[in-house]
Amino acid sequence: MALTNRLSVAAAVAACTLGAAANADIIAGWTFQSSSFVSTTVGAQTFTYPQSGTDTSFSSRHNSANTKWFNNVGNGSTASFNADNWQAGDWNQATLSTAGYSNISINFDMTRSASGPASFAVRISTDGGANFTDILASMPVIVNAASPTGAGTWTSATYNAAYTTTINNVTAAANQNSLIVRWVALVGGTATGGTARMDNVQVQGTLLPAPGAAALVGLAGLMARRRRD
Repeated sequence: MALTNRLSVAAAVAACTLGAAANADIIAGWTFQSSSFVSTTVGAQTFTYPQSGTDTSFSSRHNSANTKWFNNVGNGSTASFNADNWQAGDWNQATLSTAGYSNISINFDMTRSASGPASFAVRISTDGGANFTDILASMPVIVNAASPTGAGTWTSATYNAAYTTTINNVTAAANQNSLIVRWVALVGGTATGGTARMDNVQVQGTLLPAPGAAALVGLAGLMARRRRD
């Protein structure tokens, strides 16, 4: 095969590889539909959502030993991750690896009861939780209620986009062997029964191209310029 033809084939293969990498992949996600998610779990300060067979986890920590974690209806699904007895500093968190991925985005649905915590910060750690950085310093949480108090109640049959938050291009989260995403209550609930609920948590990214594919594209471009000269 002539050199020009070989380079054309190589360029086509590399372009396909890079084109596929440009599409966002779901690196990890939680919809909280596990049948083993037992409601009204009480007495522990830390609760980990039951999940097996992966290197990811979703957990929650509250200062109150009276906190209950339970699975009320989600945003377009039958269950969600919910808890009461919120105090300032309590958190939910997702743990995963983003190794091999760039252009990280974080998507989630969140709501609260009228007496639940009204605002959260979203923070990430890439050193196992020793240090955290805000990626969203303050986020108001919409009450799970009809207008004008809320944006419509969550139901299993209908997804409501008003409750979805997307944080794009989280540069520091790219290509990390260990990433923690933490949602931290900035204020407590106004009553012990006040709840905050999450659903449809996703971390997405773009698969980094293999070094050889990038080199092929560069070589093909160089040869194309030479042919034009």
